[in-house]
Amino acid sequence: MLVGLLALATLGSCSADGPGRPTASEPARDGVPDRVAPMAAATETSLAEDAELKMRAARITSTFENATLLIQYDYVENIGDGRGLTVGRAGFTSGTGDLLLFVRRYTELRPDNPLAAYLPALEAVNGTDSEEGLGGFAEAWHRESRRTEQRGLQDRLVDELYFEPAMRYSRKAGLRTPLGQAIMWDTMIQHGAGGEHGTKALVAETRASLPDATVDEGAWLRAFLDVRLRHLIRSYEGTPTEAEGASQSRVDALRSLVAAGKWSLQEPLVWEVYEEEFRLGG
Repeated sequence: MLVGLLALATLGSCSADGPGRPTASEPARDGVPDRVAPMAAATETSLAEDAELKMRAARITSTFENATLLIQYDYVENIGDGRGLTVGRAGFTSGTGDLLLFVRRYTELRPDNPLAAYLPALEAVNGTDSEEGLGGFAEAWHRESRRTEQRGLQDRLVDELYFEPAMRYSRKAGLRTPLGQAIMWDTMIQHGAGGEHGTKALVAETRASLPDATVDEGAWLRAFLDVRLRHLIRSYEGTPTEAEGASQSRVDALRSLVAAGKWSLQEPLVWEVYEEEFRLGG
């Protein structure tokens, strides 16, 4: 199933905790232009301060995770990545703790919800790819995801676990543009924060050769995406899935937005991922 292939690259847990400088003479990779459009000072806007731009960034990531511009609150699937069930708008998983955290928070909010019955099973399978005791969970999730309070909690937890840490990493790296911040947010969703292949490690590796993105944000992002792809490929060595190709396509989509100079996430935004074109505006 295509959606399973798209989402399989989610590496991180609920924890919120290099390449040479690209040059204009390097060849284009996979059809992505090597030269990048110049940046204007007016692009220095924070996603945290502009809800419309933040939603554009979220919809870009939604095409990577679920092959649609619509945020998929009701998504549930075992995508074969060793993390059990992957659910919701940002791919909370039963194997990495963030799904368990979500159900605990949701049960505090709505104690009689049908997901609460799965708390013992979620605690038991945390850290594994097992689905033991989770029969019927998908159906319960689908029903609850229609509720405004459940969707609202998904949004808040995505902010807490992924968006807010991404903004901190962006500030640390010197990323000033909505596009740079969107790439960091997408990285947090896919990689999580900690561990060998987490966002913290990727930022540190990039900064080892390009310490400050304020000098040339385009060059820094190109280097960062190179680092990210190398880590993705290494992380999926030995897996039976098509993760390497999916990871290449996702990174190339982000590279294309950098190359097009979409620093402000200004519409029209056009990108291709998994051999499908998506467009916002225009």
